[in-house]
Amino acid sequence: MKQKKRVLIIRCGLLGDTVDATSVINPIVEFFGKNVEISWVSKPESSQLFELDERIKKVYILRHTKLPFFLNVDKFLIILNSLFKPFDLILNLEIGNKFNDVVRFSRSHYKIGMPYKYINDDIFEEHRVNHQLRILNEFFSGYDKKYAIPSIVGKKKKELEDIFPIKNKYIVLCPTNSHFENENYRGYRSWPIKNWVDLIKKILKQTQLNILLVGSKNEEKYFKNFYPLNSRVFDLSGKTTISELITIMQHSQCVVATDSGSVHVAGASAKNIVSIHGPTNYFQSAPYKTPMNNIKIATLNLECSPCYDTQAIKECPINKCMYDLDADTIFDYIKSF
Repeated sequence: MKQKKRVLIIRCGLLGDTVDATSVINPIVEFFGKNVEISWVSKPESSQLFELDERIKKVYILRHTKLPFFLNVDKFLIILNSLFKPFDLILNLEIGNKFNDVVRFSRSHYKIGMPYKYINDDIFEEHRVNHQLRILNEFFSGYDKKYAIPSIVGKKKKELEDIFPIKNKYIVLCPTNSHFENENYRGYRSWPIKNWVDLIKKILKQTQLNILLVGSKNEEKYFKNFYPLNSRVFDLSGKTTISELITIMQHSQCVVATDSGSVHVAGASAKNIVSIHGPTNYFQSAPYKTPMNNIKIATLNLECSPCYDTQAIKECPINKCMYDLDADTIFDYIKSF
């Protein structure tokens, strides 16, 4: 029997970062063949992404990424396992130094990325997917580009039809992101609650679509802002796994989200996406455009945008680029699909 090839991918980021990084999976399978065993280093909250993905044989979950391997059991186990079963390739998609020790001390025939080569990610109009692929290109660049895109696996729709209201046509709204509770510039990716409420009213009045509100369990309190719920509005916050969310988005008429993990899940699963941006660089952080999706970038394109990580955002008390982006604009994008 032909010995399996072993690959370790290191991308231990938030959900959106991990979704974008899945663009390297198909090229790796193309290079090594179906006999490859791919392992992935992930944060706990992002590891659910691989629940149903048969291409990923093992997920190493790291709860603490900054600790060196001799103080970190999770890192140490990766290194130890490689001593008995060496990898054929370690692909480090991180650009920081958190995993330099894992790469350096693990056994592998090829080691790509840090700490041996730094591939910068500060090209203004380069999407994060293309940055991840540039790291992969240091090992192999002859792959079929049309399959080098974010690819994720959800549950079958029939498994969910009796659990979630997805039998009738619906739109998915993702009102939150990882900074939604923060004030001033630290809530930079949030679209105001009032704007979300206005958008819901327009969808209810001018379409026959149901509305599914999605979010994580720690956001349930935020979703009370939309109560009492209309009979066509369903609060699914904290009620879906990532694999269920993938399927719900895949069969929706449209997904509307801010710059968040949810919008990247939508980009890799849904057909129509409205991605709301203000202070962030949408060239880098919007969902990745593929032949399978239609993406509308909703932004005011103010002269001061993008301003994230600059003094300008600290001097803007309300994030004007998000507050002034009204529900009419977003609804027009929805109607355009």
